[in-house]
Order: sequence, then C-alpha cells, then structure tokens
Amino acid sequence: MQAIINGRLVLSDKVLDGCALLFNKKIIGIVSRETLDRAWQNEKSWQGEPLGLVDAEGAYVSPGFINLHIHGCAGADVMDAREDTLSVMSDFLVKTGVTSFLPTTMTCEFPLINKALEQIRRHMTVMVRRRDEKHEPPLTSVNKSNISPGEVKGACSETKDAAQCVIDGIPKQKSSVQTKLPGAKVLGAYLEGPFISSAYKGAQKEEYIAEADFSLIEDFADVIKVAVLAPETLRKQPEKIAEFMAGCAENKIIVSLGHSAADYDEAVQAIKAGASHVTHLCNAMTGLHHRLPGLVGAALDTDATCELITDDLHVHPAVQRIIYRTKGAAELELITDSMRACGLSEGISELGGQTVYVKDGEARLADGTIAGSVVTMNRAMANFRKNTGASIPEVVRMVTENQAQELGLFEKIGSLCPGAAADITIFNEDFTVLYTFVDGCEVYKNSDFR
Repeated sequence: MQAIINGRLVLSDKVLDGCALLFNKKIIGIVSRETLDRAWQNEKSWQGEPLGLVDAEGAYVSPGFINLHIHGCAGADVMDAREDTLSVMSDFLVKTGVTSFLPTTMTCEFPLINKALEQIRRHMTVMVRRRDEKHEPPLTSVNKSNISPGEVKGACSETKDAAQCVIDGIPKQKSSVQTKLPGAKVLGAYLEGPFISSAYKGAQKEEYIAEADFSLIEDFADVIKVAVLAPETLRKQPEKIAEFMAGCAENKIIVSLGHSAADYDEAVQAIKAGASHVTHLCNAMTGLHHRLPGLVGAALDTDATCELITDDLHVHPAVQRIIYRTKGAAELELITDSMRACGLSEGISELGGQTVYVKDGEARLADGTIAGSVVTMNRAMANFRKNTGASIPEVVRMVTENQAQELGLFEKIGSLCPGAAADITIFNEDFTVLYTFVDGCEVYKNSDFR
C-alpha cells in the first residue's frame, strides 16, 4: 500500500489540502495527515499492511488524464498498426500525465483501418460499463473538517449513489490475446473518418471518404467508442443516418459530429437524433456567423459535449474563453489530436500518408492545412487555464471526469473515489508532470524532481 503525502488533492469541485491519498491497485480513500502520521510513526503500516510514502512536496494530485482523441506521438501513429505502435504511445503518454487514451484512426482504405482497429482490440483494457447517462451529478468533495482521527473518507463518500455501478455487461472481446502496455491504458478506438465531408476533410484523404454505413464497422463494435459523422452527406438518405445512429446506440458508440459542412438545422437535428459529441470544436466544420450559426452554433446552443484542441493554434485564446463561458466545464473535453511528431524535434513528418512539416510548434501539410497538433495534454491544460482563468478542478475535470462519464467508465477511472483504478498524476503549478501511476504502479517519475 502507498500514500501520497504533502499533495494538494484535486477533487471535482475543490482542492483539498492537509490530507493523504491511500492506494494500492485501486484508490482506498483519503485520510487526515495526522492520522496517517500516527500510523507511520507507530508501525510504518496502515491497518496491518506495509505503507510506502510518496512526497508530492506541495504539488497537485489528480486522477490520471484521459486523452480521448490522439493519432500519435513519439514517432508512432495509430495507422502504422505495428505490434509496437501502441506500446510506444503508451510509454510516452504517461510522461504527460495521461493514464488512458483512445487511439484515433484516419480516413483510409478499410483494410488499413481494420488492421489498426485489430491492434487496438488486442491492447484495450476490458472494463465494465455503467449506465448511459452522460451527465452525472458532480462528485461532492471530502471536507477536511469532517475527517476524524482514524477514519478514512472516500473522495465521493457523500454521493455514494453517484459512484455506484449499474452493469450493462462486459464488451465482447473477439481476440483471445491481450497485450499489456507499459504505461497508459487503451480504452478502445476513436474512429475519425471515413464518414466525413470532403468540403471539411482537413488533413484526411478525400479518395477514401465513404458514406456512413454501420455495417462497415459492425465487426469492431466492441472496439469503437467514438465514431465521427458528417450528417449532411446523407441529406437524400435520412434512413441511413437513422440506421447508423441506431447501430451506434445499440453498441454504446458515441456519435460525434465533425469534419462536416452541416448547417445549424442539420446539426441540431443530428443531435436530437442521438449525436451527443462534437469533434475538435471550431476545426473542420461550419463556423459561427450571426445569420448562419453553423455546426459551431449548434454545438454551443445544445448540451453536446465538445472537444477543444488548446494548442493556441487550432482555437484562438479569445475563442477558448467564449466557449468556456458558454459551455462550462461540464460539457468541454480538452484533447491533443496530436500526430506522430508530438514529442519529437521539428522537421518532416507524416499523417495519413501525407507529408507534414513541423515548425514552431505547428504541424501543417504542404498547402498550409493544419495537420493535427504536436501539443501534449499537460501543456494543453496549461494553455487553457492561462487563457480562460478556469480553476484547477475545472481544468482537471475536462481531462478526467467528463471523459470517464461519457465513456461509461466513471466508477473505474477519472476520479479519486474509493474503488477506482489508482491512475494518478502529480503535477506542479505550471502543469509539469512529476509522477504518474497506473493501477497503483509508478510508471513515470520526472528526473528533475528529487
């Protein structure tokens, strides 16, 4: 068993000082520092178990970050579909505080997409889903004054019902071989394309764009957690959209609107029909105009959960502030959308079979089109906090609780609740990651941190 001491524990609505976080493979709970000190001084144990201490030295202690949308990093890309691709990404991501992620595919030939999805299936963690509600009540934090000597309180003990699991069943696994990763865990796949619009394809290859058809992805319904759709591509075939939505709903796949030329009415109609998510808001979609609200307007005018790339290139800081004030922390998720050059030096790279030029923190195709990002999650968080003034709990929520709730995994990850996996990130005021734990194991320690 281990305890993190001298840390500032980040809960859903506050930062808790003067307490320690107890964990093994799972979070055990939060205890007053005085109580922990007595146990340590007397027996160097907790309730009969040997106790190791991790000194956070005043840094923040939060649930491990979840990167919902990422194509690559450290020279690896999901579409490489090599045996070591996800291992390379997993190992790098923990250095940025990420403890779980959705590897994201590109618009490509289906045999290559399927090959990438098969690799994801082999590496994904099997978790039990919870009920379908996207927006759960926020966790009520532990009040330090309520902790009595010798008593362990869970971070969500005051809202026990909100953390209870309603089991829908275990996702089917078609591959009998599961491969353990060295760092961040794979939760499934994010299918970005090929069901997109050629008018807003971004850095995706137009020749492989296809009409939405659930039968094309049905064999990987156990793997895909998010599927991107440009609803206007089926204007003349509304029954196909209904079939696609129904297939996704039955398999608990989140339908996300993105890479789309949909107008406001089409986007709102798709959201009413079951789409609940918007892919990298503002990028690769119809923008906000005072007479033509577009997909951006629909996203802001509904309760759809919206991704935001906060590298300060994809979305201007002023627009980040507007979106934050409009949507609030509960409906925003920070992502990186990073490609293989993330974590590498500047130069020539590749994305989806296209040459990418990386310079001054920007990744672009030869024609100037932005080709994903090279930002890391901790830096994206730092940017957003600086640009908006959002609190530490709000910023952390946008990379932990919101993703876990939406994926139906909140009783397993995304919080410091008792029973959740001990996926923990320790970071300082400027969001430099100091420690990362996955399932209670230290998988990264910053060499500059003593």
